[in-house]
Amino acid sequence: MYENHKICDTLTASEIYFVVEQYSNGDFIRRFHEHVLKSCFSGDARQNVLRALVVRFSRMDASAIVRCYMNGRGHKRIPNTRLELGMIVSYPEAGVLRTYCGINTKAWSDQVILASNFRQIVG
Repeated sequence: MYENHKICDTLTASEIYFVVEQYSNGDFIRRFHEHVLKSCFSGDARQNVLRALVVRFSRMDASAIVRCYMNGRGHKRIPNTRLELGMIVSYPEAGVLRTYCGINTKAWSDQVILASNFRQIVG
């Protein structure tokens, strides 16, 4: 049910944290990690930040950015450009929502959506 991907040990229920990693020589290297107050971001704003982080760290040129936002109606879409900034939602552990995008440069945010299930000790 849960991805079992480790989330930040210091995440609190009142925060979102943003992460950017880039693929290099067989590994993903962490390039950015920041905690911010959850109350400062709507869902749309959070997704826009993730897209902006992928664009920034990918060093996309203007044409590549435009292609990422194309819907492809009436024209043949260039492979993988739309996927680069498409959002995927998952649940890395109980009570936590992860939203991410990107391929070789990936950005994600984790936020607590159900504090009563977050980091419950099972025993």
